[in-house]
Amino acid sequence: MSDKPSDKPSDKPEDLPRIKPTKPITDRDFLPIEVRVAPIPKPEIPPPPPDEDADSPRPNKRLELAEAIERFVPDGVASLALGGMHMHNNPMALVRELVRQQKHIRRLITSPAGCINADLLIGAGLVEEIVTSYVGFEHLGLAPAYRRFAQEGRLRVLEVDEMTLVLALRAGGSNQPFAALPPGVAITGLPEANPAFYQPVTDPFTGRTVLAAPALRPEVALVYASQADRFGNATYKGAAFLDREIIMASRATVLQVEQVVPNSQLIANPLQVTVPSFYVKAVVAARFCCHPTASHRFYHYDEAHLKEYLKLAATEQGFEQYLDKYIRSSPTEKDYLALTSIV
Repeated sequence: MSDKPSDKPSDKPEDLPRIKPTKPITDRDFLPIEVRVAPIPKPEIPPPPPDEDADSPRPNKRLELAEAIERFVPDGVASLALGGMHMHNNPMALVRELVRQQKHIRRLITSPAGCINADLLIGAGLVEEIVTSYVGFEHLGLAPAYRRFAQEGRLRVLEVDEMTLVLALRAGGSNQPFAALPPGVAITGLPEANPAFYQPVTDPFTGRTVLAAPALRPEVALVYASQADRFGNATYKGAAFLDREIIMASRATVLQVEQVVPNSQLIANPLQVTVPSFYVKAVVAARFCCHPTASHRFYHYDEAHLKEYLKLAATEQGFEQYLDKYIRSSPTEKDYLALTSIV
């Protein structure tokens, strides 16, 4: 083994060359480096687009919320229908305005599944009788005001099955005197529980006895749609449920929409326009005002708010607290929304 030193560099620290600084290191050598960052520009909100329909000779049906309810819903209206289904597409801005203006309703007609839209009016003491298949909150539970008023005899309930409700409204929209019902209804307890809506008639073609329900023709309908023009043509971006049948059966419809759009936008896709203008008396633009229910395509239902309502509405005193907190203290929908988590 050779004793000749190796030419290979050593990795030992003591063998590494040391570099001496040319000048002493001071604090100035550690001063922070100045970094200049360009300011983030603030986004400019574009002005609203020009109203393409402003010069149209067609009547402008767009109204503010309070005026629409004041003009088209008389106090003590004979019958009023509500659109929406379960916790979806409830015209809640219109419903809250009914409470603010204390509009009494002799007969309230729901879709096959009413929700807070009906329960709020019942709890406020504005409804004498209701035609419905169900009022509740799906997986969250039963409708507390509806149940309390029905049990205490303060609300007359005309219970019908869902198909009877659908067919009765279709008969009203078709100007028919009544609707013949499927034979299975006869074996239920509904004809005995609600004879006013289930009457036997003779089929003129077979001579058999069938059940029939009277046509429903509400005086006023309060219904939600996704978009409409100022003339009342409307379209749905999600499910329409039974809303179109309610509109066609009613003598006057007040339409709550998320957006008022130019007529040209609607006629670009005319097959999506499922509500023609001649059915509509007023168009109310109310952003986020299906709250606390969902507006299809725009926002989901507010489960936390619905749970708060259910908790408070379980008692008469709690229901009054809800009204004080969210409606009586909020003269406008902007005030109401400021109390919620949606904006």
